[in-house]
Amino acid sequence: MTSLAFTVLGAGTAKAHADRGPAGFVVSHGGRRFLIDGGSGTLQRLARAGVDPQQLAGGVYSHRHVDHTGDLVPLLFSFCVPPKRQAPYPVWAGAGFGAFLASLQGVYGRWSTPPGGVAVTELPLDGPGQADLGLGLELHTRPANHSAGALHLRFDAGGRSVVFSGDTGPSDALAELSHNVDLLVVECAGSDEAPIPGHLTPSTVAELLAAARPTQAWVTHLYPHVDRERALATIRTAGVAAQLAADGDRWG
Repeated sequence: MTSLAFTVLGAGTAKAHADRGPAGFVVSHGGRRFLIDGGSGTLQRLARAGVDPQQLAGGVYSHRHVDHTGDLVPLLFSFCVPPKRQAPYPVWAGAGFGAFLASLQGVYGRWSTPPGGVAVTELPLDGPGQADLGLGLELHTRPANHSAGALHLRFDAGGRSVVFSGDTGPSDALAELSHNVDLLVVECAGSDEAPIPGHLTPSTVAELLAAARPTQAWVTHLYPHVDRERALATIRTAGVAAQLAADGDRWG
């Protein structure tokens, strides 16, 4: 597959759910695949999606919270087990990720240090960031309204574009980054009646879609107290095609 594609590995949260794993996604372009985030169980869901972790072109992390990075050490451990990954594993993430990785490697030692090493590129938390991922795939970032080095992520290739909000509260930067994007994958962790600080609600997602006007939106990261169908109905008042994301969904 040469065109830009996006696969949902985990549309869930930190709360255990039989059908939805913690955050994890794959961006594909030009025959290369990049892992986006990766909470617990991501390695299994990669296998289910037909992706060999050994062949990943790299990883991109929206932030450092456990439900987005829980399978980072298991991933690196898999590179240390024969047949070992000899090539460096490139990672792009917000400033501070290198120190975060070093702390994990301080605990797990050689079992989290593959032969080729991990090459971390840190992106700014105080303004726009950009990285060339190769073969015409570009990553653009903006600081998110969250913690733990959080970023919004935009992927562009061949005239197509995908934005992943990451975890965030209301964010003008996200609306700007998502303007007229082909696909916006957006979190909605809280309900309007019981919002979660640092996260979006159905009403704030609807406001975002009305401002950004993406072609379509996939809604993810809903915590158990959120009425999913009611939330979707509220989000659709923005007049943008929207659906609830599910593990295994693929765009492109």
